[in-house]
Amino acid sequence: MSLEVAGDVNRDRALVAAQFALLAVILAGGQRGRGRPRLVQVMGSVLSAGGLGLLVWSGRALGRNLTPLPTPVAGSTLVQRGPYRFVRHPIYTALLLLAGGWSVARGGGMSVVGTLLLGALLRQKAGIEDAALAARHPDHAAYRARTGAFLPRIGRR
Repeated sequence: MSLEVAGDVNRDRALVAAQFALLAVILAGGQRGRGRPRLVQVMGSVLSAGGLGLLVWSGRALGRNLTPLPTPVAGSTLVQRGPYRFVRHPIYTALLLLAGGWSVARGGGMSVVGTLLLGALLRQKAGIEDAALAARHPDHAAYRARTGAFLPRIGRR
């Protein structure tokens, strides 16, 4: 294994470890919705449920290409079906919906800060993933031009 590949693997593993640590902070920061109106709790739960649904749909669309690491698996294909028709990183969107929904429903400043930090981390992972996919798949540039990273592009064809 070359030094560059070993560095990439270590970087990828560190990013995933940080991601899971932030998810733990977000979960631990919930205050059981104390003092939150019931409607706010329900809205947060709906966001989280939407995130969970998107997570499952995205994972199924990726199939054998699924990995928690930002570097794609060897022999991967550029998936452009399911939610990937609209967004390049729907799993990251799903995680942010889950975390944001939890923060809204359960409250807690620690959850909110953790969600914001998770967003920054996932943006970094998305950049690494986009660069790796662009290096492996010539049609990635056209795919990137018509899709958003976390949200669909509106008004672009």
